[in-house]
Amino acid sequence: MKAKDLRNAVLQLAVQGKLMPQNPEDEPASVLLERIKAEKARLVKEKKIKKQKPLPAISEEEIPFEIPENWEWVRLEQLSEVIHYGFNASAQTTGISRLLRITDIQDNRVNWNTVPYCFVDEKQLNSYKLKNRDILIARTGGTIGKSYIVKGLHEIAVFASYLIRVVPVDVINEKYLKLFLESPFYWEQLKYKSQGTGQPNVNGTSLKSLIVPLPPLEEQKRIVSKLEEIK
Repeated sequence: MKAKDLRNAVLQLAVQGKLMPQNPEDEPASVLLERIKAEKARLVKEKKIKKQKPLPAISEEEIPFEIPENWEWVRLEQLSEVIHYGFNASAQTTGISRLLRITDIQDNRVNWNTVPYCFVDEKQLNSYKLKNRDILIARTGGTIGKSYIVKGLHEIAVFASYLIRVVPVDVINEKYLKLFLESPFYWEQLKYKSQGTGQPNVNGTSLKSLIVPLPPLEEQKRIVSKLEEIK
């Protein structure tokens, strides 16, 4: 079995809760979900995020496999403060902000020294400024669905319009969410939701509605540690 196939098989086992024995002492994901709701309500009250429109409940027909009793099925938007498109600007050789594009992301890495600049005003910067933990997803073309988790960011940067940003809530492990976005189950959903004939694309609404198997927080950490061992 090729290394990529092996990793995909392990990722699929991970999101199904079959990678390791479950710990019955873990705080269940249902309790974690309540904390997430409370945190998002606080952010809405403080006007740091907008109130999200309710998404359809997850139907039995959407659930492709069983998960452990202390896990929960959720939609991606439930785990996110915001999911939105990037900034429409031209790349420049100088400017006050870097402009991260799809082409700057290679093998889950970014060489920030080669990322171009752009001009962006203060209001736009507040909306599009990247932070560590942000997850970016390519929304069109041959790289559709490719994701990158922002890390090691030490300068001002925004993200370009062919990317969609997912800002994970503080109380989940963003690395687990990134692993989900690499799993065969994610790619199956993305293929189904992709739109367009000549050039496939996926929109923000489709990404928000993706269903995610949510483990307890401690299990998220164990999955991340295990996957990091076999990279």
